[in-house]
Amino acid sequence: MITFRKMVPEDCDAVAEVEKQCFSTPWSRESFWRDASSSDTYYLLAIDEEADNKVIGYVGCWILAYEGSITNVAIAPEYRRQGIGRQMLLKLIEEVKARGVTAMTLEARVSNTPAIKLYEGLGFRSVGQRPKYYTSPVEDAEIMWNTHI
Repeated sequence: MITFRKMVPEDCDAVAEVEKQCFSTPWSRESFWRDASSSDTYYLLAIDEEADNKVIGYVGCWILAYEGSITNVAIAPEYRRQGIGRQMLLKLIEEVKARGVTAMTLEARVSNTPAIKLYEGLGFRSVGQRPKYYTSPVEDAEIMWNTHI
């Protein structure tokens, strides 16, 4: 059974492990610790209860006044294509909306069609691109906003 809960600093090792599995330029454990300790961020974890409460995914959001900026969305490769990312994003939106967020933004690799379609299905719309935003490999980012949270 997959459940969701807020990340705490003690989860940073597990989150950093998922990060390494998902991204060519992973964030450090310290970055997650700092974010988990901040009142201006919210990270939601996906937990597999049947695998000893293993962290299998996460989504992070920086909260700036009434706007949320989604930092990373990651699901361990063996758990993808099960709707977990969508569920996680819906729960994140619920949480930040309760904190007064009315609009959210994110960036996605222009080649990441599955992610872009997921975000579009949640009301995000493309507003442009950031050239060479990503490294390893170098790629543009699609800038997406949802102004109707």
